[in-house]
Amino acid sequence: MRTTWTKEQQARRERFRVFGAERVAPGTSDRDRSGAFHHESWKLLAEEGFWTAHLPAEYGGEGGTLWDFLAGLEGLALGADDSGFVLSAVAHAGLVHVLLEHGTPEQKARLLPALTSGALGATAATEPTGGSHVAAVHTRAEQNGAGNWLLSGQKAHITNAPEADVMLVVGRLDGIGKRDITLFVMERGRRGLTTGKHEDLLGQRTSPTGPIFMDNVTVTRDDIVGEPGNGLATLYSFLAFDRLMYGIVVASQLEALLPTTVERASRRQAFGTSIGNHEYIQDKIVVMRMTIESARHLAYAAADALIRRADNYSALASCAKLAASEGAVSSAVELVQIFGHMGYDRTQGVERHLRDAVAIRIAGGTTEMQKKNIYKDIAERFTPRTEITQGA
Repeated sequence: MRTTWTKEQQARRERFRVFGAERVAPGTSDRDRSGAFHHESWKLLAEEGFWTAHLPAEYGGEGGTLWDFLAGLEGLALGADDSGFVLSAVAHAGLVHVLLEHGTPEQKARLLPALTSGALGATAATEPTGGSHVAAVHTRAEQNGAGNWLLSGQKAHITNAPEADVMLVVGRLDGIGKRDITLFVMERGRRGLTTGKHEDLLGQRTSPTGPIFMDNVTVTRDDIVGEPGNGLATLYSFLAFDRLMYGIVVASQLEALLPTTVERASRRQAFGTSIGNHEYIQDKIVVMRMTIESARHLAYAAADALIRRADNYSALASCAKLAASEGAVSSAVELVQIFGHMGYDRTQGVERHLRDAVAIRIAGGTTEMQKKNIYKDIAERFTPRTEITQGA
């Protein structure tokens, strides 16, 4: 399994760390207060070739590997200091991944050039009546008598939706039987396709999140990603990729906070010495470091399993997501504690990390769903099968 970057990947990681620090990080606190997405940096990110590392040359890519892309993502998360911006990048990367893995050559040619040059993508599964239960889909495409379908329904709390140029929507396809969940990809501007306002969220406020509305949107066979009726399996693949990226992102974000945390613990005085000399403070920082290492290397393991097409890919991705999300919240709580009242003061920029961390326990699949997925894998692998024997 890969545990280190090549020299070229290290250079790419550093390149996007610097990009994040110079282009994304400035003004994050202001954007957090106003709930604004950094459009300019999003365009510049594409111009820097962030999305093309692992794309085939025929679609404008560099023909590299998934590891090349993940090196850039790790660097961006390390430097950006804007969790919402990086969360939007994770959601966008998931859509690109689905198209690369399951899209037709025509869909790739039609959509990838835009998605890798500044357009924003969203994947819409969640509906107002169903969150973690992704199969509880009411959005439906009904035949219109002209060989096409009319797609109607509503999606809720979708990352990037208010600003999205391309949307991948989970719906049910009329006329193909009980197994009917299907993925549809559409560009903004289609008649009947609209999006709602950016939700006023507690954290991840710089990532545009909101509803998608479909009112008899015409879709054709060319808009179906993958096989009709096989949308759930494709969606689960997307979710697993999403989850492993959370492991990489959270590890990098905590790594970026580690020097500041140690410096604060060293400078803050209590009982005649720095609080960093007390073991109970050291323990908080050690646990943060453990989260960094565990989330990162579980994500690497999941990426390796994805590339090998291993059957434990989804479970490993859930392990990475679980370690990342729980560790992000506990580390952010301790970060506020180490900073004391300054950590609770909104003008200091520390409490933002706690608000952002809470969202990681929900976005991309809740903590409870990760545990369910992990246990399902354990049960399938290790539950003894009862042998039935017949007496003479």
